[in-house]
Amino acid sequence: MTAKERTLEELLSGPVVHVTPSFQRPYAGAEGAVGATVAAAAGLAAAGADAAPRLLGALVTRELAPRDGIRKTLLIDGNQRLGTLLLILLALRDRLRASAPDEAARLDGALFLNAGAPSAARFKCLVSKADRAAFEAAVEGRAFPDPAHPMARAHARAAAAFGALPAGALPALARRLPRAFTFVVFALAPEDDPYPVFKLFNARDDKASRVGLDTYRQFAVDPELMDLVAGGESQEVEFKAHAVLPPGSGGKRGDGPRDVGTVVRAVAAMLNSATGGTLLVGVEDDGAICGIEGEYALADRGKSNWDGWRLRLANVLCARLSPRNAFLRCAIERRPSGEHDVCLVRVAPSDEPVYVDKRLYVRVSAQTVEMVGPDLVDFVARRFPPKP
Repeated sequence: MTAKERTLEELLSGPVVHVTPSFQRPYAGAEGAVGATVAAAAGLAAAGADAAPRLLGALVTRELAPRDGIRKTLLIDGNQRLGTLLLILLALRDRLRASAPDEAARLDGALFLNAGAPSAARFKCLVSKADRAAFEAAVEGRAFPDPAHPMARAHARAAAAFGALPAGALPALARRLPRAFTFVVFALAPEDDPYPVFKLFNARDDKASRVGLDTYRQFAVDPELMDLVAGGESQEVEFKAHAVLPPGSGGKRGDGPRDVGTVVRAVAAMLNSATGGTLLVGVEDDGAICGIEGEYALADRGKSNWDGWRLRLANVLCARLSPRNAFLRCAIERRPSGEHDVCLVRVAPSDEPVYVDKRLYVRVSAQTVEMVGPDLVDFVARRFPPKP
């Protein structure tokens, strides 16, 4: 582990995504601190570039594997103080849009958006799912979906504070503020055990901390799984709670265990995508881990274990995907998470159309969609042009 004092500008420079894991509590608001922070920023700006920056506290991060040239980290701790500073800067950017649009655009590129990145990496900070709609609306300059959300209140408080400042002082403030405050960033190496560090910063003195600690324990040994779950469903990631259902759950009474067709369709859609993707089985839509171990006996009574479950999934994919060799582009992995098992299906893009029961599915944003009629013809022609 290393510790280094870094400015907000340094933390967010370049193509980067900081992911807030699912065990972090939602943004609780810090309206009282917003006015004081704005006043401190104005004082630092007035003092000039030689003024020493002010320390805001600690952040704990853990590096993840980069993808498509974008650096990724998990923000294990410090999301509340970072979120407050970002909301203050968003309020400042909004004030600048009318009087200094170039300065507002500079803030967007420096602190909030990765220009030209895939949709899953568009935002430099991927906040918790409970706060995502509010934060991304603020970044995109839209109205908050819920004006009572703590992020909306913090943004309004900051906007009021900036409204009391002369408009001519705002551009200089925008250039100074990202360097006016620093964090001590504790960066964990891949071999470091992050749980003791997270526990140190989160005493079990309230329900939110206890829930966070218990949830974090599930993911501490697998930061990649933590990243995928925290990021939520996207163009390249989909969650499915089940792959095998018990008798009577949708079929005729007395039928045997039923395979969930949505799993097959999701895999087919990723095969038809230009980028492929990852399917997580044993994860609810909201990111809660439900596991697949309860399906082991349903998938294969003789084995009742991962091997039998995996073989059943592989056979179903092989039988229902057309052409049959499409399955060879899928890798099925077991990933323990606390007391549960999660299945990761890594899907590489196919070089020819893949059908399920003569139907073609594609991944559109965070959904699996069937293509029909002219849309189907156009998609196949564009995605799979004839080979010379």
